[in-house]
Amino acid sequence: IFIIACCAPSMRVPVTRPAEINLKGVDKIAIGEIKGNIGQGVADLLTNRLFESDRFEVVDRENLDRIMREHRLNLVGAVDKDTAAEVGKLTGASALIFGSANAKYKQETSISKRYKNKDGSSYRFYHKTGKAKVNTNLRVVDLTTGKILAVKSLTEEASEKDWKKNEWPADIDKDAVISEAANSTIDAFMRMIAPYTDYVAVNFEKSKLPEVESGVNFAKQGLWKDALEQFESAVGKSPDDAGAWYNLGIAYEYNYMFEKAIEAFKKANSIKPSDKYINEITNVKRLKAERKKLAQQGVVD
Repeated sequence: IFIIACCAPSMRVPVTRPAEINLKGVDKIAIGEIKGNIGQGVADLLTNRLFESDRFEVVDRENLDRIMREHRLNLVGAVDKDTAAEVGKLTGASALIFGSANAKYKQETSISKRYKNKDGSSYRFYHKTGKAKVNTNLRVVDLTTGKILAVKSLTEEASEKDWKKNEWPADIDKDAVISEAANSTIDAFMRMIAPYTDYVAVNFEKSKLPEVESGVNFAKQGLWKDALEQFESAVGKSPDDAGAWYNLGIAYEYNYMFEKAIEAFKKANSIKPSDKYINEITNVKRLKAERKKLAQQGVVD
């Protein structure tokens, strides 16, 4: 109880991060051929993830294949600067994703040394470890110009272990381990083409002022404007309190009032120099730059 009472209040704040590339205007995507021994599985994962992003419509693969057969086109070979517009018109898509995905899997086994029980009997531990490595290369092509918008080569690994006493455990689920690694590659690819939510740890400065406690409670509910009012009141009551200025800076930061946030952190640092306050200024500048990118991507005003 003493430790909890003395610790500064903290919370995790959801922050929208911009995509690595700007696909504003791309609202309908076709998924072409993804070659490799897990190509179809990765194509299915990618289709689901695109739908879940709520930013893209995905061309139905069955209709896509039918259209391309009828016009004797191959989605990979057909797309260049001369044919891209035709493919886009036929499919209704403004971009195409294609590439390759391959997985390697191995299962390793080991046996521990022999241990003795008090009654003189012995036992050993039998271990199995399944390891998967997935390599993907995905490309995004503009179906208006034929230009490659993005290329992403990814390598992800996953593993799972099991053990039993005096006997071998069942084999590791190969498909589950490969799926875990494949999902990680799709996560990374989606961060390249679509904005995503990240969670940032925020630590407030502790204080005996009731306004600070109230402000923190508002912040934990996502009511940042209300939190801001409380922290402004705290600074008004205790203008020489570095922690109060720091808390105010945090509230400005997540109300996207970046210049005021920087001023508040500078004020806190002038009262009580701390790397924490200076580092938060860097975070504000990063968030400001990201909000600018998000605006360019049509996510925020």
